[in-house]
Amino acid sequence: MDKTPARTATNRLKNLMENRGPCQAPKGEIWMSSAFLARSGLDDTLVNHFRLAAQLGHEMVCLPVLERPEQNASMGYRYFLPQELNRDLRDRTRLLVAVIDGPFQRMVNQRGLMPVLMDWVEDKESMMAAYAVEEQIALELIDHCLGRGFDAIILADDLAGEKAPLINPLELDAACTPFYSRAVPLIRDAGMLVLLHCCGNLGQLVPLIKSWNFDGLAAIQIGKNDLDLLDREIGGLFIAGIEAPLLETDSPQQMEIESLKNFVARFSNQGRLILASSCGLYSSAFWERLQGIYKRV
Repeated sequence: MDKTPARTATNRLKNLMENRGPCQAPKGEIWMSSAFLARSGLDDTLVNHFRLAAQLGHEMVCLPVLERPEQNASMGYRYFLPQELNRDLRDRTRLLVAVIDGPFQRMVNQRGLMPVLMDWVEDKESMMAAYAVEEQIALELIDHCLGRGFDAIILADDLAGEKAPLINPLELDAACTPFYSRAVPLIRDAGMLVLLHCCGNLGQLVPLIKSWNFDGLAAIQIGKNDLDLLDREIGGLFIAGIEAPLLETDSPQQMEIESLKNFVARFSNQGRLILASSCGLYSSAFWERLQGIYKRV
């Protein structure tokens, strides 16, 4: 984290990492669904996100923020309205993170991935106009989260597929860099950390992501990426580690557990890891499985 300027959020993160044994890391989750909260006997409310974190031994709480939560209702995750965060949350004892969708992700959530990709090719002018609208809304959501007690903001933008970027990196640079060149300093200047979530293989996007100057990466898919490349070129904090296949079975393979242990050892010993899933806790079946993983790592 040496590239991150000294500020309150960095100090709080450093405190989380201190006094932990070898190969131990603080834990948290970026997305926890209503079904997952129900499995623990909790309704999906703001207060209960903190109660669930306490049950699971998490040192981080993430709150997805959206101006119209019904847009993403099918995903099963609670999105909080900006006005629900009008009170200062600074009295919380855990690292508090807002999760805000980037402009490209917002378009995909509303229109679907394939229509966006097709229009990107066939009607670029219209798509860029739509992007500009979503960019402004995302910036307004970021602005609303400043001064609310958040320690960090994760910007979520799925720009990559299983093997490569969804769109040519040069085109993504032209479309996305103006947004990130405004959003990242805006968050930083408020004394907060700023991280990127992007699913898929990020290899071809590494130079672009590096230029956006994030403090780290959140919920990336470790198995689909060259970890050495990401660490060398982007570095910073990783909020990651538990891949979806580990959560989708009651009997994970020992080699998968060993791989996770090696990942945890590598970055927790450097004070640069918060252990989290790459997929979010979208299923109630993950309740026992997640705790079983915690015990084995």
